[in-house]
Amino acid sequence: MKSRQHLPLLGALMSLVPVTIDAYLPALPMLEQDFGSTTTFIQYSVMACLLGSATGQLFVGSISDSYGRRPTLFWGLSLFTLASLACALAPSISIFLALRFLQGVTSSVGTVMSRAVVRDLLDGNSAARAYSALMIIMGVAPIVSPIIGSTLLGFASWRSIFYFLAFFGLILISLVLITLPETLPKERRIPTNRAAKREARNLVFRDPLFRMSVLASAFVNGTLLVYLSTSTFALQRAFNISPQLFSILFAANSVGIIAAGQSNRRLLLNYGPATMLRFGCAWGAFWGLLLAIYSHTNQPRLWISVALLLLTMSTIGFAFANCIALATHHHAARAGTAAGYFGASQTFLGALFAAGANAVSATFTGMAYELFIPMAIAAIVIIPFLPRYAPTFVRAANS
Repeated sequence: MKSRQHLPLLGALMSLVPVTIDAYLPALPMLEQDFGSTTTFIQYSVMACLLGSATGQLFVGSISDSYGRRPTLFWGLSLFTLASLACALAPSISIFLALRFLQGVTSSVGTVMSRAVVRDLLDGNSAARAYSALMIIMGVAPIVSPIIGSTLLGFASWRSIFYFLAFFGLILISLVLITLPETLPKERRIPTNRAAKREARNLVFRDPLFRMSVLASAFVNGTLLVYLSTSTFALQRAFNISPQLFSILFAANSVGIIAAGQSNRRLLLNYGPATMLRFGCAWGAFWGLLLAIYSHTNQPRLWISVALLLLTMSTIGFAFANCIALATHHHAARAGTAAGYFGASQTFLGALFAAGANAVSATFTGMAYELFIPMAIAAIVIIPFLPRYAPTFVRAANS
């Protein structure tokens, strides 16, 4: 398979947004003190980056369908590097939030391009398995990033984390220029005129399989965003743990996501992405319910809480790769546009839910319910209704 040799780089590109967020999660309480701001306002710095990422995906995919994957990656990563340096120099929380939004916009190039390159080369179960492999590689980011962040906090301020992100951007630029070929030939590119762009966009959104995949991923993504922005406060306050221990516990959840992604990749040899997505939604709803029930005990134990969090969040390993494969299945001729609008819709909807959840509670019990509710909704919607939109894809031949 031509794309196999590029999977490590594509996985690193797909991890750009998680790295940008996860590396500075241990520093959120420090930012709260440094800027003299409130917990809720600091949490919105996570949302600013995610909303920026969603906004960027609205344009990045369409641009790459017209100009190619490599030029889009080069300019996007260059701007990301500059935005990271600017974040490190931010003098106030308001400027920092604006720069985080810009950083999110530019980081979106990694997410969209990695998905589009895979769809340029593969389809069906082969694409779903490749996306699962990318999710496994990307799963390393939440393990390594908080550890890097907390290590930097041991001898430097939170600003050093953004210098690290700028350096990471430079490494990705170098690897793209040296190792990644152009996967979208000129004869397959969409013209730059508005009519052609509008037609591509309309074809994507008229596809019921695309819409259902976006809906499923939005609910699952909502739980991820809640966990990213709430867990550092909920766990440190509920169990009185240090930022360093939090980063280790956070990494443990990523191990669960990686394990689920590897299981998903193997099961795709016998089951289609739609079947695996339905299973993933049921899995998350079950463990999310147990987590919500356990959070009401008088003195919840840390190790049981972390185990239930791991099992609940492992749903991401079953869901995301299959959602992407389903969403782009009918759109080989406009893979960038489909990948971009999929990511943007998923992130906007997920961030909307997470923003509302953040305003409610940052307690352990509050977080447990904020994780369970979207998982339950995803299961209620996807398990009975997805087969009517993807009957042939469920029975697709193995690849």
